[in-house]
Amino acid sequence: MNRLLAIALACLVITSTAAFGKDKAPFSLPKGTQVAVVNLLDPEIMHYHAGKKSIDSYVKVQPVNWNVDEMLMAALRAQPVSADLTLTPVAPTDALLRSRESCFVSAPLVKGLPKNCAAPLVGLAKDANVSYLIVMAPGLNNSAHADSNRLDISEMLRGWGIVTHEFAGTKDKPSLFCEVEMLLIGITPEGAAIRVREWGGSYNYQWAAYTVPADPKLFPPEQLDQLQPLFREIVQNQAKQFMDQVHIGS
Repeated sequence: MNRLLAIALACLVITSTAAFGKDKAPFSLPKGTQVAVVNLLDPEIMHYHAGKKSIDSYVKVQPVNWNVDEMLMAALRAQPVSADLTLTPVAPTDALLRSRESCFVSAPLVKGLPKNCAAPLVGLAKDANVSYLIVMAPGLNNSAHADSNRLDISEMLRGWGIVTHEFAGTKDKPSLFCEVEMLLIGITPEGAAIRVREWGGSYNYQWAAYTVPADPKLFPPEQLDQLQPLFREIVQNQAKQFMDQVHIGS
C-alpha cells in the first residue's frame, strides 16, 4: 500500500491557472494578526462517471474517515507566512452551516461575497474575537466560481472527487478534482468582504495507483483512503497559492 501511495504521489499531474486576485498586490495583514480558520467541507468524495451517453452517466458520493480540519490546518501552517499569524481552528456555527449552500456553493464568489451572507460570518468572528476568517468551503464547476479554465465536465462537480470515463482504456487513470474555495474574509463596518481568494478547481491530478474495483459504483473504504495523500497534496498546493497572496506588515 505504501509503495502504491508513493507511486501515486510521484506521478501526480497538475495543471494550475491564474486565480482570483493574482493580478492584485498581496493583501497586507499586521504581524501577529489572529485569524480564525473554519472548514465547511464535509469528509466525502464525489465520484462522477462520464458515460458515452448522458443517460449512462452517474454521480455517487461516499463518506471518508478523514480529518479535513486537520488537513486544512496543516496545509496553512506549513506556509512561511503563517508563522507571523495566529491561526486558530474554530467550529462553524449552525447559522454558518445553514448558509453554506446559498453563500458558498451556489454564490457567485468570482464577484465577491453576497451582502446578505455577512451575518453568520460576522457572528462567528465576534464569537472568536477576530477580525479575519479563513474559510474553506465546497463550490461547483461553474462560472460562479471560475470565469474560465473550468474542467470540461459536468457543472455538478462539487468539493473533492474523482472522474471516471466509460470510454477510458485499461491504462487510463481517473482524474481528481478540487471544486473548493479557500477564502480570507475580513470583517468590515458594512459586514464582511473577501480579501484573498484561491479557487481549487484549476488543480487537476490523476489517481496513478487506481485499479477498477469489483463494483465500479462503490469503492471499498481502503481504496478511497489511497486518495487522502493526494488530496492532502492538493490542499497544500492550494494553501500555498492562497498564502502567497498575503503580505505580513510590521
